[in-house]
Amino acid sequence: MKTIEEVLKKLDEIIIWAKENQSPIGYFACTYRIMTAQVLKGIQQKKFEDNPRMTQLDIAFATRYLEAWEAYSKGKKCTNSWYIAFEATKNKNYLILQHIFLGMNAHINLDLGISAASIMPYRKITPLKKDFENINNVIASINQKVQDSLNKICYPVELIDKISNGKDNAVLDFAISKARDTSWATAVIASNTPNFLRESVIGIVDYAAAKVATQILNPKILTPALLKELKKCESNNVVKNIEILASTKNV
Repeated sequence: MKTIEEVLKKLDEIIIWAKENQSPIGYFACTYRIMTAQVLKGIQQKKFEDNPRMTQLDIAFATRYLEAWEAYSKGKKCTNSWYIAFEATKNKNYLILQHIFLGMNAHINLDLGISAASIMPYRKITPLKKDFENINNVIASINQKVQDSLNKICYPVELIDKISNGKDNAVLDFAISKARDTSWATAVIASNTPNFLRESVIGIVDYAAAKVATQILNPKILTPALLKELKKCESNNVVKNIEILASTKNV
């Protein structure tokens, strides 16, 4: 892929597949598509220090997700954190937010840092840091709209949003910003790792991300009984849920 527009087209294909197969894979794909489109908008508006470099990063970043999905869908090996996320989509009992967080975990905690290191010269990652951090600001601008979509799908999310007077974006903001902090550390480590050892570093980071994934699936703060009750508050119409999330992509 050479353009972000091509990335968006690939994500649209996954979303269409998810609707046709009533698969929760579409939940993260929708969220990621919205964020990718917003990054593209930021590049077009020249909001980054080096916009061509940001395009390169965005494509490298997306490629890791798309290649992981292609490998998994063909029964081939992919990273453990993505495998857990993709396998979870077979289970309709997980919350929509769990599916979205599983995708964010694998893609941001693992893929983003590795992608950042891959587009920069060996041991010269520092010039990328400001633009890397600016991604947070670009993405944060659409978080409320994503949450508005979640409100229509899951009553507890709407209730929290109302209690906080619509200023709550805490769940998405916190998840993304904290994951990006971790991914920058990964980028620095990978950047300072010789190529012949980089796969080992990826394996170590993937192992850690996979551990986080298991915690997302079995959160200590929520009992199985409570998770089951929360699930009852969600719409079980996967296609409609995807359409609601996807409708945000035009904002």
